[in-house]
Order: sequence, then C-alpha cells, then structure tokens
Amino acid sequence: MACSLSTISTIDDLSRIRAVLLPHLLNTIGDNDYQTTDTDATEDDEIPTSESVARTAALLSTQGKKKKKLSDKRHEWLRECHLAFSPILNLLVVAFDQQIVVSTARNKTSNYEQSNFIAAFDTRLQVESNERITSVLCLPIASNTKRSSPEWTCIIVGFTTGYVRMYTEDGTLLFSQIFHDELVVQLKCHTQFPSHVRSLTEQPDELYIQYRSSILVVVDGLSLYQLLKVCRDHALKSSNIISSSSPQLSFKKWGFHDQNQVFDFAPAGLITDNKFDQFCVASMTGGYQAQIRSVPPLFTRLITIGADPYCNFYYCAEGAQMPHLTEVAAALADKVKTSFISAVSRWMPTKQASVTSDPRKPKIESETKLDSRFGIRDLRRHGEKIIVSPGLHIAAVCDSFGRIILYDIQRGIAIRIFKGYREAEIGFIQIEESTARDVTMSLSSRKSALFLVIHAPKRQLVEIWGCQQGARVAAFNVSKNSRLVYLEHYTLGWSSSGSNSSKLSQYKQCILLEENGEIKTFQIPFHLILSDRNNQRAHDIMIVRQVRRLLKDANEDHDSLKNDIHQQIKRLISLESQSEILDLLFHTNYLDLSTIRMFLDEILIETEKNSHHHNPQECTHLQDFCNNALNLLNIYTMIEKYRNDHAEYLSKNEKLFSKEEFQNELELTDDETNIYYQLFERQYNQQVNSTKKKVHFNENKIQKNFTFGQFQSMFISSRHIHSIDDPLEIKLTINSDDFSHLGSYLFSSWLSHNNNIENFEENFRSYLQSIHLKNDDLVLLCLHSLLSISFHLPKSLHIWKQIFSILYSINNNKILLKTTMEKTTNGLTALLLTLIFRLYDKKNNSSLLIRRLSALVAIQNLYSSIKNHDEHDQPDDSILNQLTIETIFIKNRHDYLLEIITRRIVEANIEPNWLTLTFNDSTQNLFQSNLSICRQILPHSFEPTVLLIYSCWISMTMWNKQLISAANPTSLSLNRQANDLFNLSIKFYNHIQIGIIQQNLGTLLWHTYLRSRIVTLTQLIEKIGKIPKDRLCYKELRLNEKDLIYFLEQLSKNFFNTFIESIYNQLNEIPIFNVDDVWQTNTIGMPSDQSGIIFRIIVILVQAQA
Repeated sequence: MACSLSTISTIDDLSRIRAVLLPHLLNTIGDNDYQTTDTDATEDDEIPTSESVARTAALLSTQGKKKKKLSDKRHEWLRECHLAFSPILNLLVVAFDQQIVVSTARNKTSNYEQSNFIAAFDTRLQVESNERITSVLCLPIASNTKRSSPEWTCIIVGFTTGYVRMYTEDGTLLFSQIFHDELVVQLKCHTQFPSHVRSLTEQPDELYIQYRSSILVVVDGLSLYQLLKVCRDHALKSSNIISSSSPQLSFKKWGFHDQNQVFDFAPAGLITDNKFDQFCVASMTGGYQAQIRSVPPLFTRLITIGADPYCNFYYCAEGAQMPHLTEVAAALADKVKTSFISAVSRWMPTKQASVTSDPRKPKIESETKLDSRFGIRDLRRHGEKIIVSPGLHIAAVCDSFGRIILYDIQRGIAIRIFKGYREAEIGFIQIEESTARDVTMSLSSRKSALFLVIHAPKRQLVEIWGCQQGARVAAFNVSKNSRLVYLEHYTLGWSSSGSNSSKLSQYKQCILLEENGEIKTFQIPFHLILSDRNNQRAHDIMIVRQVRRLLKDANEDHDSLKNDIHQQIKRLISLESQSEILDLLFHTNYLDLSTIRMFLDEILIETEKNSHHHNPQECTHLQDFCNNALNLLNIYTMIEKYRNDHAEYLSKNEKLFSKEEFQNELELTDDETNIYYQLFERQYNQQVNSTKKKVHFNENKIQKNFTFGQFQSMFISSRHIHSIDDPLEIKLTINSDDFSHLGSYLFSSWLSHNNNIENFEENFRSYLQSIHLKNDDLVLLCLHSLLSISFHLPKSLHIWKQIFSILYSINNNKILLKTTMEKTTNGLTALLLTLIFRLYDKKNNSSLLIRRLSALVAIQNLYSSIKNHDEHDQPDDSILNQLTIETIFIKNRHDYLLEIITRRIVEANIEPNWLTLTFNDSTQNLFQSNLSICRQILPHSFEPTVLLIYSCWISMTMWNKQLISAANPTSLSLNRQANDLFNLSIKFYNHIQIGIIQQNLGTLLWHTYLRSRIVTLTQLIEKIGKIPKDRLCYKELRLNEKDLIYFLEQLSKNFFNTFIESIYNQLNEIPIFNVDDVWQTNTIGMPSDQSGIIFRIIVILVQAQA
C-alpha cells in the first residue's frame, strides 16, 4: 500500500468566484486589438512602407506581452486571494480586497459520492470606505448536544482598519471589535483535539490576532465560545437587545519589542517547567536573589519568526497580565439580519448603526511587553512562515534562503534542514497505527507517525517526508498555481474527554487545492515512516500490491498468471503476507479451485522446509490457516458437485400443497386443519397476486454465485486442527444475512426435492457428516435459510418431514428450536416447521407455541391489510419487523398488541362499523376477512368492544397531542386534521353498545382531555363577556374560532347525548373481559401507551359498580 493523493471534493463554480473577486481579469484581449489601421492610408497605398511594418511589429509585440501577462494573472489569481477552509470541509471562504465568496459543501447521497462545493453567496464587506480584507478564518463551533460534530461554523474576518468581525454561515454579523488600530496580518486559532502526543497538558482554546507592528492579541476561547453562542441566539431571534449579563470577551495583548520584525508566529501550547529549568530561568532573570516558587508556574509558549532575531521563543506566565474585558453591549453589531443570499445585496455598510453610530473612537487597550526567553540569531536569514505539529513538539520554519528547518520546540534546536524550496507551503500530517489490536487499545497506547508535507510551487511538486530522520516517502506532480492548506485547529468548545475519537475521520489536517478547483487529501500508510529499505513489512506490502494488480488486470485463469504469482510469493519474507496473498486468491472469482489448491500445497511445503528460519508460532499459524483452507476447499468442492448433479431440483415450487396432504402428513385434527390451512392459502394467494404485478428475479441463480471466498470467509481460519473430523467453527461476527445466505447455499437443493428419490435419508445423513459442522450450527443454518425469506412452498411435505426429523434427532438443544421460532418474523414458515417438529417430540407440549405462531401470522396479515383509501398509504415495515412471539406474547401484555393494531386502525381511518358487524364471506374485504380469522384465534383480544375502547382513546390522544404540538405535529397525524381525529374518536365512542362501558370511558375522556378546555373557555367568556377572538382562542385552547365551534357542536350533539343515555339505559349485564391464554400469566411487561392503563381502569370501575 503506497501513499496516494485522492480527490475528495471539487469547487464547481470556480470561474464565478474569480469573476466576483477579480473582475478585471475578464477584460480579455481580443483579436481586434491586434489589428492596426492607418487613418491616412488610401486605396492607392498597396505596398506598405518599411516604417509602417516596423510600427505594426512593435505594436504586435507589446500586445502579445500584455496578453501573456494577463493570462498568467488569470491562473495565479487563487494565490493572491485569502483562503479559509473549515477543518471538516463543509465551508470554504475566498476573499480579495473588499469582496468575499462563501461556498458550502453539498450533502452526499452516498459514501462513494464527492461533496462538491457550490458558491452560496458573494458580497462586499465594507463598513469604512478605506478598509480592506486582510485575513479570514473558518472556525467550527461545537454543539451542546452532539459532541462528535460541530453545530455551525463562524466566519472571522480581519480588516486593514484593525477591526475583527465575526459572521454566521448565512452572513449575519454577530460581533465586531477593534483590539488595535493597525492592519490585521493574520488570524490563527488553537483548539483541543484528541491526540495522545498532544496531551502533555490540557490545552485551552484560543484565538490569535496578529497586527503589523509586532502586536499579538490572544482571545480566550471559552469566553469567545459563550459570546458567539449568545450572539447567534439573539441573531436567530432577530433581537436587538442584549442582556447586561451577557458574557464578556476576555483577551490579552502582547507586544514583541525584543524583535525588530515579526512575520509569523505559532502557539506552542501550555506547558510547565521542571525544577531544573525553573531554577535556571530564575537565576538568569533575577540573579541569586530571585525568589523560587514551590510549584512551577504554567507558561503559554509562543514562537515568533522574522528578522533580528530570526527566531524567538516567548514564555507568557499565567497571571502575568490580567485579561481585558470588552464592552459587549457597545461592541455588538446591529442584529438586523443581512441577506447573504443574493449577490446584489450588500452587508449594508450604512445601516450598521451599532458599529459606526458612536462618534467616539473605541477604547484600545495598550499592549504588555513580553520579554524573550531565548532566540536564534541569523543576521542574513529572515523567517517567513512557521507551523507547529499536532503534538506541539516540532516546528517547521520557511526562511528567505529557500530552506525549511525543523526545530525541536522543547530543546530549542534545529534538528533537520531541507534545501531548495523557495516560496514553499508546508503542513504536518499525523497518522495513527492501524492494527488488529486497535479495538482493545486505548488512544494513549497507539503509535503515531508524523509526516511533513512540502509544496514547492516553482517545481510544481508536492513531497511527503518522514519527520526528523525519515526519508521522502512520496512525491506528486501538481499544477503550478495550486495551494497547500494546513488546518491547525479543530472545533471551538470541543473537548476530547467527552467525544468519540472515531469521528476524527471527518477532520482533515492537510489539503491541496488545485487551480482547476479540485480539493485533494493525502492517504499515507503508517508503515512508510519505517524508511529502511530492508524493512520486511514495507517490502512484503509492495509484493502484495503487485499480486493484487496482477489479479485485477487478468480476467481468466492461465499459466502465465500462475507463474507470475508464484514468482511473487517466492519473494515474500514474512509469513503473514503469504496468508494475505492466499486471501486474495480466495476472493478472485475466475480462479479454478485446482489453482487455489496448488498454491495452498506449495505454501505448506515451503513453510515446512523453511520453518527453522521463522518464528515457530508464525509457522504454526500459517500451517493451520492452510489446513483449514484445504479442508474448506474439499467441502466446497463436494457441495458444488452435489448442487451441479441435482441442478434440476433447484426450481421453486409454484403450487400449494393440498388440504388433504396438509392434514395427513402433519396429523392434524379437522379444527386445526381449517384454522391453519386458511393461513397458508391466504399467503399463497397473496404471493400469486403480487407475482402478477411485480418483476421477480430467480433467487436460485443468486445462490449459484456463492464463491469459495465467501464460503471461506464465514469460518474461523486460524484454529488448530487435531484431526480431519474436527467440526468447523462459524465466525461469531458474521451478520444474520450472511448466515442465512450460507444456510440457503447448504440446504436449498435438499429442500427442493420431490418424493421420487431413493435412499434420501441415508444420503442426507452422509451429506451432513461430510460438511463437518456442529449439530446445533446445522440446525440453525437450515432454519435461518427458510426463516430469512418469505414463505417457501415445499415441493413435498414428506421430504421436509424427513429432513427435519433428521435435524431434530441430531439436535441436542431443544430449547434452541423454541427460541429461534419465538424470535422470527416469518411466522408462517415457523408454524409449518413447528407442526413438523411436533410429530417427533411427543414429550414436550408445543401446542402453546403453535397457537402463538398461528396468532402471529393472523396478526401480521391483519396489520398489512389495514390500509387507507389512499393507494400510497402503506403499513410501516418497521412495525411489521417488530412483530414476533417474543415481543407480543412474552415481553409484553396483550395491551401492546391492541395498541399497535388500533393505532394503525386510527391512522388508516377505518370505519367503526367494520369493527362491530359480522360479515358474510361474500361481502368481506381483505381487512374484514383477516379480522374474522384473528377473532377465531384470539377471540378475547379482538372483541369489538375492546377494539372500540382502544381506538376511541388513541384517536382522542392523537387529537390532543396534535393540538398541543401544533408547530411540530406528530408523525402519526401528519396528514390528518385535528377535527377529523376528534370526530373519529366520537364515532368509536358512539359505536360502543354497552352502557356501563360508555359511561366509564366517557368519564375518563371528560376529565382527561375535555374538561380543561371547557373550563378555560368558560373563564375566557366570563372575563371578556363574549366569545373570544380567533387569536385568543388559539392561544389558550389551541383551537381557532371555526374549530372551536365544530368542537362544541360535536361535544353537545354526539358526546353528551350518548353519555347521558349510557347512564339511564344501562342493562343489568356486567361485561367480563378475559385475556387469551396465549399470554402467560407471569408476563411482567407494561403497556407502551396510556391506553392499556385506561382499559384496565375501565374494567376495574365496571367490576366495582357490579
């Protein structure tokens, strides 16, 4: 694996950005500019004179030079602009003079799609007439809720007037402050991010502002984070009033007067000296009378480069200067939102009264002189640029001689010099080791490698070097005017202690921007830091890469390919790389099995021959790997041979078994046959109807593409084999889909047999023995292969009986079968298998499981058939995937099932009379037919009165929730009006035929949802003396005037009349509500909604009145 430069994004409208920032480059020199005409010429002047020829030649030469110069500027414009990327590459800011263009990254629809940058808006930033943009910075702001990703990005802009202004991504001015009345040279930020090298001391977040006359302002990150949060909240609310208790901006102002010129600086972190360094510094600065603190103080270390001295080290002691506090109320800009959406709109330079309305000059704090601890002097050398590594232990400096010097910050000495890089751009990339142990290793115990990236624009080259003693590991040719951007900060307000380090993949340390708008990043393998040519790992990785290229370029198995791979394997040094090459061969589909077997035998022979040259443990590991692979290859060959010999049996059955066969084969009674067979018949008819409407692909062809690489990857390949009969071990990490795919590959040909097979049981038993799998794994694979797909029609129930009788006989864990059936969502197949297993297990009573499975199938059919009149209204698949025996009958009470069904009934707007009437078979639709089946299996749960109670309560609850959260409606009622839900609830209430139930349910509805609104309405009318206005009604009742009238009409006509009649027309019969016996009496599950509790309260009240 080599270093690569990959494109991760692209700036789509780069020409538009250039046109906005530098419009003078659009004035091209056309061909007409080169044409010259003599005003004094006539038609008789046919032969030009020597003077005119010379004048024309000179003019053409001048115009050609202008055109070439203008063309060069068109390509170099990107290097003249101020550029700022967000560290997570979601925002790009390009600025020049007074213009600024903000581009945002388009959201990716998939992991393989690039997120291109699109210019969101452009505008002119100008508050004062003579100010220009000198520096920009994109600073992500951490979120309070999602610690792993920033909430928004702040755009910080520095101007020639000394002002620093901060904006949101959409152009709202948040904060403006002047710290010094000179030109802002550059902006830098130092933030914390999880690096075990950097965790010497907890580093604070700070914003650095450099001014021209060696002035540096250090803004405290915590106060800046709090201030930006408050300003953004007020901006979102469009509020002009800032509370007096708003956070103040804390900053320090330093002056570097010990250095003649300061061109660049770098913060090197917060450190503390050891005792020896503390004594040395105290003696050098204060003499023998200096006072020594008991605890070494904390220092903020700063490194400046420039001239006289060339490099200076400053140590700012904590507490040496009291931080200044800005007056936030006076410094905050006007909170009138400015539109950044249109290029026509400007950031209203004449309307920002809060910034410029005060005629008094803002108060500017004086700087504090900072004494240099030591420096590196070189009279002829000037420092131009400095960056610090992520670990804060190495600094890279570009100087005026075209050198790049690496400094050890702790010791203050130069450790390496790179020559010949004039006008270079540099950056650091820290790579962490990626090994199999990473899962269990902590962040502090991982190894890391530091690389230096050098961009030499004059040579059009980007080089990557290992720091300190490392060699050059990669070099890339780039365009002449490309730019290397080193991102030294991460997210403001982010702390490594509470965030997930796995989210660091979105953070880019170093990126390359090509002149055509491509944004590229560097992929550097960790092992390249090992620069020794004799390094075994690097040598073997190169060979593995060559073998991968050979396999990729070829498309068929031939002798030349075998010879090339054979030669490459001989060059390998480590045994680990041999297993990697074998894994590549396993996953190459066009290779013959004989070729794979040949390479396995060769590697085994070579390993035994050269075992004395390698570690015995590594030799044993490789031998076990090869022996396991050979064993799996033999099994795979046997399975493929059997599948090819019986290919004609792999067709899918298209006919349902007869009712007589179903009863005779499974030894069912007449009642069981009538109940269970109609479930299979209904599912079969549904499949036939869906097949006519949809296109279906042949599933058996998919099973034939099960390659040896897939087969081998599902088993543990590093186990030690004691004998050839040792059972194979399936990996515990494979997902359920792969497990079902493996089971279908092993058993699909057997499950498709018909009755005309001799010695079927004997052949199947020998087949199971030749697979060498554990008995429990065999049973689970066969079950999962059937339960993972829709109902599979058997060609012969007799064959299935023989197969599962053998599997049941070899299975030692009977509870495993029951658990599998209880967790599956394919209830119909599970029902058929359980009926078969019942034939061979007379001891254990499986009647409860069978009744539960039949109830599960009926419930699934009922839920799927509850549809609205709208064709696009489909049941939620996530709910269907949750319907299992475990979730319905074991973990929850019967309330859970009723809540799911009735909630779907309310969503689909099912008429209440469908729940109460008894239909004939000729008039039944799909929903009514499935409901009648459910009442046959679960008569108590699907009693009409029970369904009406739950439907009434749930619809009333949804009505109340929609009124309360009108601004954010629930997903259950997105397309429903509140009046429709209230009307539906009243309908369900009126269809209840038992008076005492109506009385108790009406009482609960009144006290829970209705009484409070009536009381509020009465108080409003008494207070204002008339019916309140529409706005007041909505404020107090969440109902407008029209809905309020409809609410009162429905309440008086349909609810109160029915409620009063239920009081006086009660019969002496007291209803008894039972629970179906499929629910265990010791179920401890609670209802997931309030409706289950309400139903129990109603039952208690009815029994109390009895």
